[in-house]
Amino acid sequence: MSEEKDKGVVTESPKMVVTQAPDTETKTPETSTNDVEVVPIDPETEKRGGVKESMVNNDGVAVEKSKIEASSEEAAEPDAKPSFFVKKTDKHRVEVDVLTSKRDGRIMSVSRSGLGLNFAKDFAFLRHDMLWFEFSIPNYEDMSTYRQRSASWRRDAQQVVVDKLQLRNFLLVWHLKDWSVPDENGNKVVLKFEENGTLADESMAQVYALMPTLLDIVLTVFEKDVLIT
Repeated sequence: MSEEKDKGVVTESPKMVVTQAPDTETKTPETSTNDVEVVPIDPETEKRGGVKESMVNNDGVAVEKSKIEASSEEAAEPDAKPSFFVKKTDKHRVEVDVLTSKRDGRIMSVSRSGLGLNFAKDFAFLRHDMLWFEFSIPNYEDMSTYRQRSASWRRDAQQVVVDKLQLRNFLLVWHLKDWSVPDENGNKVVLKFEENGTLADESMAQVYALMPTLLDIVLTVFEKDVLIT
């Protein structure tokens, strides 16, 4: 996985236009050396680097609420104690509902499971499948390593920024452990791993061959559930 290179950025101001190209220094007029406009980093970008004051996983909260309401008539169970530490054996399963065309199999919709949608009633004209992806959970040490290795210096912002795509690649390679994705014959595709626990090249190629929307939704849900992004 190669680190994404800093792309050319054009910054406009009333005084000047600065064009940044990869691996070149920022040019400024001879009459001034301090008029380059610094582009602020968007808050979502900072969160990827761990800069957070408070975070809420709204989708996850909604799913938990629906589960509690659905089981309200059953015998009450004692609350589970908070889990503050990550164990190497901890796993998190992401489940998504996928709607595809009955004519040609094209993906028409991907969404987190458990949001109360009635697919049989409202989308009877589409095929509905539920897929799951199981991940191990990164701890703080893991995330610190991934953030450092995904970071690059943004000259336009004068700040180190964590590249989201590179960070997601680390999550895939090191933490995807199983899934229910079938092949064209309906048989589950078995993932293979190296001795160090990372996905083998053969399986990595299969993961990267997935429809982008499917993998984007799965990783977004995983980040919201586990990293509370």
